[in-house]
Amino acid sequence: MTPKPSPRGWTRRRFLGLGLRLSVLATAGVGFAAKNDLAVERVPLACPGLPPSFAGYTIVQISDLHAGFWTDEEFLGQVVDRVNSLEKDLVVLTGDVVSGSVNGFWKRGPAPREASLALALESLARLAPGDRLAVLGNHDQVDGVRAEGRLVRGLERAGFRVLRNESLEIARGNESIQVAGMDDWWFSGNPDQALEKAEPNGFTILLAHNPDVVAHLPPEKKVDLTLCGHTHGGQVNIPLLTRRIMPIQNPDRYLAGLVPEAHGHTYVNRGIGTLVFPFRFRARPEITVLTLS
Repeated sequence: MTPKPSPRGWTRRRFLGLGLRLSVLATAGVGFAAKNDLAVERVPLACPGLPPSFAGYTIVQISDLHAGFWTDEEFLGQVVDRVNSLEKDLVVLTGDVVSGSVNGFWKRGPAPREASLALALESLARLAPGDRLAVLGNHDQVDGVRAEGRLVRGLERAGFRVLRNESLEIARGNESIQVAGMDDWWFSGNPDQALEKAEPNGFTILLAHNPDVVAHLPPEKKVDLTLCGHTHGGQVNIPLLTRRIMPIQNPDRYLAGLVPEAHGHTYVNRGIGTLVFPFRFRARPEITVLTLS
């Protein structure tokens, strides 16, 4: 019996091609929706050297806003509202508030840097009163000292203390911890200068955008907790592929999350915004809540 011919145009090849295109579109739709699927990651962290009076000290970390580059006012508002709803002692912002014009590419983004900066600062100014610290990322510094200066002044007006290769002491009663912060590792970051006041037997937290710096920390300073961003958790985290193209030295170790070190820990936040494409896959945008004990 002779098989009936397929309807005009509906060959097996065309059917498979259509299925492939629909699969790509469906995947893109899932990735687009995931870019605003905000997660709050709660990380209880046992710290042997923590002064007793700091037991329960809670840090909320946000990173990589990339305001304006697919990160709009509505989503930033959701982030700020969520941060405001959390119990915390300190808010830290670990860089890439905006997207810099790297090789001119990012200038073709959805919003110019000036508009993106205004959007970021207006949103951050809505954070509830409290202690806030920030450091700069590579995108914050790539457009030169004038652009980064405008950003730093804006962050200060929004209530942040911007740590630029320096540290400050946070006291509770007769005990204290040291919080250091450095510029981006690819630019003017200097961990030795940032950690200059850190005591070997004290408790030290370091804010640094790029986790590559961990391999270059002065070992005698014994940093207890390093908080980073930069990686976006891969943003589109495809097994066996994404780690090969990540712009860090050790993506297998520092892609995202909590990493135990020889002394202390590193935490790599997946960030809020996206770059190049408005997609995330297996790397939800993140607010981190670290509670020390």
